Amino acid sequence: MIRKNSKLKLKMMFYFLIFTITIICCLWIFQMAFFEGFYQSRRLTTMKQLGDRLKVEQIESEEFLSIINECNEVGIEVYVYHNGVVYSTNNEITDNTEKLIRSWVDLANTNGEFYTGNDTYSKDSGLFYCAIKCTDNVNYVILTSSYAELKESISIIRYQFLYTSIIVLTVAVIMAWFLASRMSNPIDEMSLTAKKWADGDNMVTFRGDSHYAEINELAETLNYAKESVSKAGTLQRDLLANVSHDLKTPLTMIKAYAEMIRDISGDNKQKREKHTQVIMDEADRLTMLVNDILNLSKLQSSVDSLQMSEINLSELTERVIGRFAPYVENQGFTIENYVAPDLLTIVDEQKIEQVIYNLLGNSINYTGEDKVVKVYLTAEGDKIILEIIDSGKGISQEKLETIWERYYRFSETNTRPVKGTGLGLSIVKTILDAHHLRFGVRSKKDCGSNFFVEFNRVRNE
Repeated sequence: MIRKNSKLKLKMMFYFLIFTITIICCLWIFQMAFFEGFYQSRRLTTMKQLGDRLKVEQIESEEFLSIINECNEVGIEVYVYHNGVVYSTNNEITDNTEKLIRSWVDLANTNGEFYTGNDTYSKDSGLFYCAIKCTDNVNYVILTSSYAELKESISIIRYQFLYTSIIVLTVAVIMAWFLASRMSNPIDEMSLTAKKWADGDNMVTFRGDSHYAEINELAETLNYAKESVSKAGTLQRDLLANVSHDLKTPLTMIKAYAEMIRDISGDNKQKREKHTQVIMDEADRLTMLVNDILNLSKLQSSVDSLQMSEINLSELTERVIGRFAPYVENQGFTIENYVAPDLLTIVDEQKIEQVIYNLLGNSINYTGEDKVVKVYLTAEGDKIILEIIDSGKGISQEKLETIWERYYRFSETNTRPVKGTGLGLSIVKTILDAHHLRFGVRSKKDCGSNFFVEFNRVRNE
């Protein structure tokens, strides 16, 4: 995996450099192929604009001289053809120059106010020129610009661009390496962490430590996955240990009492019936365990779908309380009934009955020495609140979430007057989650527990 991450780093650098080189090449193509033509076109346009301003001014007027200064500042020479004589604003006029200017005047005179043919550049003189007829139709202003200056400017720009390209490419390499490392290093570290985790180190933590949200989110996701896998592994170990415990104990009892019947109490009716009853009780316990495991598996795999219908929750709660009458009578427990009448809701009646039974049985198992459990069913607006309250030792805050896991009861000691398998609250959670109902427990250490469920109320019109 480290080798793959290294390839990722190199590929990121490669793509970044390809992008940089592509941009530089495009700029070079523009410089080589189009810059000279663009420069010439722009230069001639500037000369034409300045010439148009000069042609309407009186020669040697203040405005005329001001425009001449503008031309000089941008490297444009101005000549005036006046009454057949060529004048220069700056330079001495040679015979060659005068000859060229007169030829340009002739071309301008022949072709109109401004000559713009293909021969706008004279290779002999190395000049761009622009000859414009003045408003008096006699005089001309001629503007020239040195082609040598253009060549020199282009050469300087290209050298400058070459150096700039080298600097940009060097910076691009450094930036590409920096960015690739910054993005791939956290992934490399997470890969090493994943390898340690695969080797059995469950204490590792995936760290993003990155300025990129996606990498940090990946680290958080991996940590969540690690916790879930670790939790599932712990649950699997607990499941195997606890199921084997619950299976082994009754099987041992069944075998032992069967041997006692065979060897000792076979001819003694009273002892035989007593031993047979133990075998039957342990067989019932095994059946209950198997049924709870099957029910939980079906619920969690959504095989057993909900059968929703409108029910009288008050009557259902009363019926479940009645099922605990033998334990109330034989064990000295008290179930205080505060169930409001005729509260209707839409649920799966069979599964909600199992929820109420499991919650009430759990409270009886864990209630205090007073052996009192209180059951409230009240209406609050559009909600029906079921509360089952015991007076037991309560649950510490750090364990409030774990009580809904399988076999939580094995971490606590209790008298267990009601037979259970340790899967009751896990079944409750699965059923209520499937109904999308709000539920929970309010508890503090040594202050008892209050298990509650909120149902949606159906009102009779």
